[in-house]
Amino acid sequence: MNKFDYIIIGAGMGGLSTGNFLAKYKKKVLILEKNNIPGGLVISFKRKGVQFDLGIEGLNELKEGETIPQFLKFWGTSVQSQKNVGDICCFIDGKKFIFRNDRLREDFIDAFPDNKDDVNRIFDINEKIFSEMYSGTEAPKPPYEMNLLDLIKFIMNNFRKKPTFMKYGMKNANAVLDKLTQNPVLRSAIFSKGITPMVYMAYAYRWSIIGKDYYPTDGMQAIPNASVKSFVENGGMIKLNKEVTEILTENGQAIGVKTEDGNCFYANNIISNASPHFTYDLLPDSLSQKNKMMQKINQKAIFPSICALFLSVKNNYDFGKTSCFSFLSSTNYKDDYQTYTPDNCPIEMVVYKQKATETNRSVVALLPIPYEYHNNWETGLIRKRGEAYYNLKKQVTDAIVSRIDSLLGNGFKDSLELAELSTPITFERYTYSKNGSFMGWAIDAKHYGKFMKQKTDVPNLYLVGQWVFPGFGVAGVMASGYYLATDLLKLDGIDLENDFKKFVKR
Repeated sequence: MNKFDYIIIGAGMGGLSTGNFLAKYKKKVLILEKNNIPGGLVISFKRKGVQFDLGIEGLNELKEGETIPQFLKFWGTSVQSQKNVGDICCFIDGKKFIFRNDRLREDFIDAFPDNKDDVNRIFDINEKIFSEMYSGTEAPKPPYEMNLLDLIKFIMNNFRKKPTFMKYGMKNANAVLDKLTQNPVLRSAIFSKGITPMVYMAYAYRWSIIGKDYYPTDGMQAIPNASVKSFVENGGMIKLNKEVTEILTENGQAIGVKTEDGNCFYANNIISNASPHFTYDLLPDSLSQKNKMMQKINQKAIFPSICALFLSVKNNYDFGKTSCFSFLSSTNYKDDYQTYTPDNCPIEMVVYKQKATETNRSVVALLPIPYEYHNNWETGLIRKRGEAYYNLKKQVTDAIVSRIDSLLGNGFKDSLELAELSTPITFERYTYSKNGSFMGWAIDAKHYGKFMKQKTDVPNLYLVGQWVFPGFGVAGVMASGYYLATDLLKLDGIDLENDFKKFVKR
């Protein structure tokens, strides 16, 4: 029997990160991926000659010296990237606002001259939150590893060293915006960089990195591709189109997996990059821990799902210098997400830089329409996609295109050569992220920071990715692989944390 040290379910960035750190130390690692390309939510794909990403505009953590390139270099690989320098265009209640990437504060003041003090206050707070987020050199322990004294010290230090972050960043964005300005249009302009219910730090962060974040020259797929390259070069094995259908157990412990084609693979440890919901579903019903584990996660709130409308736009349509558009109302910042429909949901639309080999522009519109919309997008309780599902997709596509066209004009609708919608059902099916969640667990003030442990109640079964510490975002997901690998390698007397610190300081 061919036995591995580790089997990883899913080649998302959490799985690839964990696999790379383990393979770096000559562990025998197998990654099984259900799709034909690796990357999870960090992928690129082509339709009619145009390359699309899944709506990630750029990554601040991709610049030199930040988390992503440091991890890649440690594994023995790299990606080329370029700075994003596009401008922002917001349509709020139909009125157009342009915010240039290098004059954000000034353009906001010009747009809201009667609220100059509010604008300055908002930008000052955003800059302080961003600065405090990146203050210090040491990552904190996961909260679940802190004893009561550690937790008290951590909270007190945060209030002392990160006062603005604690005062504003950890509160719901809608509540913070209500305090910072009485102008609903100004509130909505800030809300346009996020369009989902989150703690305010997420909005402060996104406004602070405009004009400063980076994008892989070859598209987001370059990151997982580079990760696979280093993983294989370090001795790891990856199998695509291999969907895991069962986690094998013996005497209450995880011992291997079974794939859709009936093959079984065995390992000392199993690591899942799928959401805990799908991971636990793979366990046998006879396992005593399963019911309790499922009950625990079913009590936790999930981050809202997202739809992505992929648009191929003819080259003759002029977007100017704008790389991100948003379309919203002055009440969206406080609206109930569950009430969103194609007619009233906010829209964030990313325009990607045209590649030399392509004649059309890649544009992705993100829409926070609920997973439950129209009876789970006409798939019912069993999530079966049929004619009603595809008809609904077309209706939503037509409605969103019409909304965008009515405001952009200049023949936008006529310039489209492709309009293809991915629903929350699509994201769930493709990524095994429960309800098509784009960020794992909810990150509003009530729920943010309540991380799951990477070690499950089933011996030798672990979780990695956006559902465990340190949470959402590409860098966060990759860091989850680092934290898990650190703990696992420590059992063999290997100090990954020390080795990585030395490598970074070289």
